[in-house]
Amino acid sequence: MADITITQGTTAGSYATTLNFDEIGGPTGVVSTDAWASLGISELQAGDGVPQVGDFDTLNGGWGLGDGNVFFGNFGVFITFDSDLTEFSTQVWDPSGPPGIFGGLNFIVFNDGVEVGNHFTTPAWGGLGDEWFDVTTSGGMVFDEVRILGFGFLPQTHVDNLSWNAVPSPSALALLGFGAMTLPRRRR
Repeated sequence: MADITITQGTTAGSYATTLNFDEIGGPTGVVSTDAWASLGISELQAGDGVPQVGDFDTLNGGWGLGDGNVFFGNFGVFITFDSDLTEFSTQVWDPSGPPGIFGGLNFIVFNDGVEVGNHFTTPAWGGLGDEWFDVTTSGGMVFDEVRILGFGFLPQTHVDNLSWNAVPSPSALALLGFGAMTLPRRRR
């Protein structure tokens, strides 16, 4: 039975591909939505269409957003991947407060445009709350998009330390199989 599990806690898994926005030569300020295409992210977008990377914790006097640069999205963060994923983790901060009619944060995963899981919760902010989110799958379930939406009066979503495991594309698997077939064989 295929399943997706989304958890929020003090830690999360660490997966094969990582992005922490502090990479040497990485973009800062207002950034292109395809700036991380080489890592398999086809689009990393802000809800208001103005994606930004910077040291927002230092800039604003210490909100507890971790060290170094983070990705900032007014009205949410939208991440679309080039291939299917089986695991994903990230740190998230948002001042939207506890779930309610005007509050809370929804962490949603999609596969081919169809919602396959969500977790509506109180986000971490100002050094309080659990900031790590971890998505795992079982039974062959996959996903290719993550949306993180705050529902407070000033939803300012910040993410950092993304990591994920992508499913190899069929062409990569075929190439691997072809490579294995061409290996020299020992004669007896």
